[in-house]
Amino acid sequence: MEDRASSPLGMERPLEGLRVIELASVLAGPLAGSFFAELGAEVIKVENPATGGDVTRQWRSTGEPLGGPSAYYVAANGPKEVRMLDLKQEGDRAELEGLFANADIVLQNYKPSGLERLGLQPEALAARHPHLIHVHLKGFLSDVNRPGYDMVVQAETGFMAMNGEGDGPTFRMPVALMDVLAAHQMRSAALLALWQRERDGLGSYLEVWLDASGLSALANRATEHLVGGNEPQALGALHPQIAPYGETFMCRCGDQIVTAVGNDPQFIALCSLLGHPEWAQDNRFTSNPLRVQHRQALAQFMAPAFLERPAEILLAEAFKRNIPLGKVNKVSEALASDSGRAMTATFETEGQTVQHVRQVAFSIHRNGKRST
Repeated sequence: MEDRASSPLGMERPLEGLRVIELASVLAGPLAGSFFAELGAEVIKVENPATGGDVTRQWRSTGEPLGGPSAYYVAANGPKEVRMLDLKQEGDRAELEGLFANADIVLQNYKPSGLERLGLQPEALAARHPHLIHVHLKGFLSDVNRPGYDMVVQAETGFMAMNGEGDGPTFRMPVALMDVLAAHQMRSAALLALWQRERDGLGSYLEVWLDASGLSALANRATEHLVGGNEPQALGALHPQIAPYGETFMCRCGDQIVTAVGNDPQFIALCSLLGHPEWAQDNRFTSNPLRVQHRQALAQFMAPAFLERPAEILLAEAFKRNIPLGKVNKVSEALASDSGRAMTATFETEGQTVQHVRQVAFSIHRNGKRST
């Protein structure tokens, strides 16, 4: 039995009794399916045996064992039931139709041009099963039949242009971020539709787009252009409006510390911590706008002070003084932390015990007591 303190999700499952049919593949749809499964829903993942199932079963990094489920597949497919159905076959389509009759949510990412032959046209499916909540992930808001790929969407929504340093090469984000963002939109859409169905008993057809999901996440970087006319630039880890925020410094122990100093009191405290309170009185650094203008000079002052000290002591003292600093961890170090261990789930799939990162990162408290 799982210890409630060991993870954001406790023993209770608030969505128990909900049935989700996952026709989606790769990452966004399966992540949304995993979210519902972790909350107690019955999630039936449908894969096509004629193509070897979800394509991510074949996506393996160098050195990854060739036996068993791939790490990529495991990442997005937690406690689900897998059904191998070839929807080009009449019998398999009939079996899927039977699943729809007792389902609540359908998640799919087929191209719109292929929906009719699969019997998944929104109007037709709603006519046969008016209770269904049908969530359809598409690629591009302005081109309904253009397939969406995370790499392309990262490039076309501006993320790649901002991810790099100065005039150097640009990079993709190190995870399929557009898929992750779209998965959140799919969850939100489905939960809204569930709430609406509680009121009127009717299902919904909901569209989610990869590129729109990415654009919505541009947030303050988009408003740099929309409000000020500025073109957001690639700044590495640096924050365009705050300093020192994103500056990374090597410590005596070899670890790196990143700064996230967002106001003047925090900056004054940092200067004191580093043994140089006079920096806070320097006319170049007395306010955040001035520090942004002179961030390179400030970083040159601060680098030797960090290098004189071990990261562990600096971080402990910074915590006491309410100075936001953080250690740059490897993924293995992040997963070994208390939060990382709490967010790691162990489950059985295809006869093997595997682990992945949970999709539920919240707890629920009802009437003063934790229920999840």
